Amino acid sequence: MTRKTIEEHLAPAPTAIRRLLLEDRHDLEPGAAAVVGRLFASVHKHRVSISMPPAQCFREAAQSESTFRTLLRALSRHAPHVCTAEAVEVSDEWYARRRPPPKTAESPLREEGQQWPDRWREHLNALQKAKIKESSRQRYIASVDRCVEAVSEGRATADFGFITAMDLEDAFLNHPDADRRIKTVTAPNYLDGLIALGRAGGENRDSLDAMRCVSKDLRDRADLECKNKEVRIAKLMERGGFSYVVDRAGDAIEKNRLLPSHSAAGRRKLQAAVLSLVLMNKPPRKGDVVRWRFGHELVRDPDGVWRATWMQEKTGHETESGRLWPEVCALLDRWILGGRPDRLVVHRYLELTGHNWLSLSAETPYRDLPSELTKSLIGVPSHDLRTLAADYLRRHDPARAAQIIRTHLGHATDRAGDAYATECIGTSAQRLWQSARGMIADTDGNAREAAKIAKKKKKPAIPKPRGVTGRIGRPVRLPGRSRRRTG
Repeated sequence: MTRKTIEEHLAPAPTAIRRLLLEDRHDLEPGAAAVVGRLFASVHKHRVSISMPPAQCFREAAQSESTFRTLLRALSRHAPHVCTAEAVEVSDEWYARRRPPPKTAESPLREEGQQWPDRWREHLNALQKAKIKESSRQRYIASVDRCVEAVSEGRATADFGFITAMDLEDAFLNHPDADRRIKTVTAPNYLDGLIALGRAGGENRDSLDAMRCVSKDLRDRADLECKNKEVRIAKLMERGGFSYVVDRAGDAIEKNRLLPSHSAAGRRKLQAAVLSLVLMNKPPRKGDVVRWRFGHELVRDPDGVWRATWMQEKTGHETESGRLWPEVCALLDRWILGGRPDRLVVHRYLELTGHNWLSLSAETPYRDLPSELTKSLIGVPSHDLRTLAADYLRRHDPARAAQIIRTHLGHATDRAGDAYATECIGTSAQRLWQSARGMIADTDGNAREAAKIAKKKKKPAIPKPRGVTGRIGRPVRLPGRSRRRTG
């Protein structure tokens, strides 16, 4: 059996692509001509578009991952006008075969606390039945897991009370392994999880109150420490604030434009850019934004306007973004198209309805993905963009900013935004004092100016003529005249 020539392999390919490949025949990767020919043979077989082959054609053309990658490199170099957006699905399939399944948004079962001490495990069923939000329940269980680690290392006892809380505090803050130490602000959250477990299981109230004292002391100490977030926000403001976010997003979009449609790096850059600009427009919490779905929380109107409406996980209240900015709407269109022609945007949106907006699939990404994306783009976690938005509002109108911040960030109560409200009060008082000082200075300056003008306008005194008048009732002697009268 004779081997096919390169011309025979490329016979099914369009004329322009075949000519480009034949011109570079000596620089082609081994097997490139054959796999390109098989791709377009499949295109002709299924009678689909040459400019955007479907995923099935890529599957039929390449039976191994190495051959599939060769096909994509050949198309990127010799046929860049061919849209490879549909190849992303096939690429993900090959990736899935060689890597463990990705983390999901749902917390693992943790084997129902099988690794917990007996006393703590006995209360797990009561915590599962407690009338609390599921997100809070999972957070408490995760916190108890961290406490279990300290107990298993012999650094704390499996009891409830002041001694246990102090031992856990020492284990969290002063662990011999520096990488396993946690911040002072985080430690009370872990203690609160154990307290919630004890409360659900009916532990002694006095013991739980003693643990709450340790937790409160940790929070007070954390408030006195310099917050890392404040330092990050200050540095972000120095770089330009939201202007810097827009510049970095623009750079990511430009890099995505230069890469082929199937490029995972290009998709990651566009994903980070679209998330950052959505957060800039309306900053939800990462646990909320990671769960948005097309056609449910994130909706595209027939006129091309995008809007978001979602139930907040933390507060249980519904909030919305209203009409997103036109630039953000255009970027969302670009994100769902993934390199496809603009005319397919409505078809693509309908195709993705019900899918997660960040993964573009039915799977919900892991909870920390938004923070990972914004860190890769601007160097700060996604929650910092909420704080940055509040800082802008405070600087713009401190007198009304507290209420606006509460609405914009979706706080359930005024107390939730106490830190922002305090800053707003301070800024407002500072501006009022500066305004008062300005008014005093203006008033004082105006008074001095009026005195000067009045002094200039004051008429000078007219000198009295000599020899005409003098003291009352006495004549005045005129010069050159004698008192004597001559006859």
